[in-house]
Amino acid sequence: MRSCILLFIFIGFLSNLHAQDSQAYHIQKAVSPVILDGMFNEHSWLHAQKEGNFIQHFPYDTSTSNTNTEFMLCYDDKALYCAFICYDRNPAKDFVLQSLKRDFSITNNDAVVLSLSTFLDGQNGFSFGVTPENSQREGVIENGGNFGVTTAWDQIWHSATRKSADTWFAEFAIPLKSIRFSSDNRIWDFNVARSDFKNNEVSTLEKVPRNFNISQLSFTRKLVFPESPVRKGKNIAIIPYISNLAIGNKTGGEIFNANKVRTGTDIKIGLSSSLNLDLTFNPDFAQVEADVQQLNLTRFSLFFPERRQFFLENSDLFANFGFTQIRPFFSRRIGLGSTGNIPIDMGARVTGKIGNNWRIGAMEVQTRGIETLDSGSRNYFVAALQRKLFKASNIGFILVNNSDGWVNNFGKDRNTVTGVEYNLQSKANRWIGKAFVQRAFGNNIGEKSWSHASYLNYQTIKWQAMWNHEYVGKDFRAKTGFVPRIENPDPVTNKIIYLSYWRLEPMLVRTFYPKHKRINNYSFQLYNSSYYDSMFRPTESNSTATARMILQNSSELRAVFSHNFQNYYVPFNPVKNANLFLIGEYKWLAGQLGYTSNNRKKLNGVVDIIFGNYLTGTRYALNSSLQWRKQPWGVFAITYRKEIIDLGKYLGRANFDLLGVRADISFTTTMYFTAFLQYNTQADNVNINVRYQWRYRPMSDFFIVYSENYRPDFRSKDRSLAVKLLYWFNT
Repeated sequence: MRSCILLFIFIGFLSNLHAQDSQAYHIQKAVSPVILDGMFNEHSWLHAQKEGNFIQHFPYDTSTSNTNTEFMLCYDDKALYCAFICYDRNPAKDFVLQSLKRDFSITNNDAVVLSLSTFLDGQNGFSFGVTPENSQREGVIENGGNFGVTTAWDQIWHSATRKSADTWFAEFAIPLKSIRFSSDNRIWDFNVARSDFKNNEVSTLEKVPRNFNISQLSFTRKLVFPESPVRKGKNIAIIPYISNLAIGNKTGGEIFNANKVRTGTDIKIGLSSSLNLDLTFNPDFAQVEADVQQLNLTRFSLFFPERRQFFLENSDLFANFGFTQIRPFFSRRIGLGSTGNIPIDMGARVTGKIGNNWRIGAMEVQTRGIETLDSGSRNYFVAALQRKLFKASNIGFILVNNSDGWVNNFGKDRNTVTGVEYNLQSKANRWIGKAFVQRAFGNNIGEKSWSHASYLNYQTIKWQAMWNHEYVGKDFRAKTGFVPRIENPDPVTNKIIYLSYWRLEPMLVRTFYPKHKRINNYSFQLYNSSYYDSMFRPTESNSTATARMILQNSSELRAVFSHNFQNYYVPFNPVKNANLFLIGEYKWLAGQLGYTSNNRKKLNGVVDIIFGNYLTGTRYALNSSLQWRKQPWGVFAITYRKEIIDLGKYLGRANFDLLGVRADISFTTTMYFTAFLQYNTQADNVNINVRYQWRYRPMSDFFIVYSENYRPDFRSKDRSLAVKLLYWFNT
């Protein structure tokens, strides 16, 4: 494992030699107050440097954009100001807009976006964007932008848009208090992107190859200030809330009702321009949407994403350690029990940068003991440290501790995980990789308490090659993490069997870009994911050959052929309520055909059909979705998944349905209504969730959330009605 890390560091060193910087934008101080109206008639804009000449990102990336875009930047002691002039070469057509809702997706909305990397680390940044209707979108860029933008981050900023006959205009004011930066830096990295889907084009100021995300921080220009910007004044925000939660549960024929009024406070303190302290007291998450339900044909736990705001903000420093199924820290382990929510009394988090090279984070959360849930009070602590290496790589360290009681301790009931990892990212993103080692400590933990893995990806416009290995010992117990594959539930004994495993995962992709008026690109992929036990005997394998074609209108066709192998050491049957179980080795072949329509159209959809053998029998499955937009205020969608499994007369048959119906209505850019219904026959559950949100002032919200769960015959299991008011006091 040590040799893997040294190899990655050497690759990072070589790949960053002779890095060249692009031309710079020299920003000037505003000479007069900037009024956000989309008019640009202030003296500050008349003296600002105007830039344009954007480069296409889609459908091609080898020419200037067909639709012209210009921008200007200036700043003062309070904010960074941005002006955008978005010309429209086809004004008769409607803009492509999903809704008026905040935090829209840049991949299917007409918009203009500014990306900022204030620490020049190639890893972290901020993103701000608006649509022509002035819907706002802000987020943080993590991992160099390899996976897009995380819009869970919320901050105060201001914008205005204006439309003329053949142009739309956007104007931003981003308070310096709302972003983090080093007061020693007078140079930032930045890029500007425009999505013009009504004309089937995406373009950027600095060229971003079309096989990369437009938020990639490897493709930026320099933003040069005449002097280092300085954040002036205190930066303290106090966000108190009051909520009322009415709940009703029906268990064993008895009905339990309760009405709870709760109050609490979040406090945000800017310790410096690059370091923040977040405090929470008696937090309430009543406004959080219900989880999107899933079907599970495996014997392992499913991953559900975090939705609670306190754990989402600046979470990447903790949550991105490890891999998707080897996470030493998973925030949903805090305050969410298998039998209900566990109250959180308080929490504190410090995150930020020290200079350009060091990134630090520490978080401590205290939960309350609940007798009815058989849960004692627990203390959770996580600390992380990152050191930048080369242009955009880093080495990181993490410690996670889970202890009983009210203070962090190393007593009789505790679980600790430590880890070190190296993240590789080359200058032009050709090489991306990760290598890590982790170990668990605690009571009753055996010797096989290690996990380690390495991942290396090489990508050009035509080729992609990937390699991944993983090892998890059976004693690697990360109780505050997510490591599902070592836990094997035995349906015969009703016990959990812990097993070590290895995983090898190679992939090779070749992409072709024909000069064709309808085809943008097509690709062929070979992929394998194989698992082995501690003696390196195969336990599971999935090998696929995939052909994919993306058309110029962004629609997609795909076909997959797979060979599968499964060796069950522990009895298992995906059929619910089965009397007999599978054990031993099984092999089968299967196929998949899929189509994604042009999502620029107001009516669009996705369909995937899976067919073929499965274990001892057959499997036929349908994954589908259909969406219709009533621009710009409404999105109505239906999703449906069907699973038909036949394992033969003795092992049983299954017929699972998962139906989702959803309506998103935006009354304005600050008032939203969402309603969705989920029907899951595998879980014998029907869920209804209705949510109203009014952002009556920046970062201050009023919520009404109703949720109810039914049995398939629509007999109620439980229901809740929450009303919550938050107010943001900013100094």
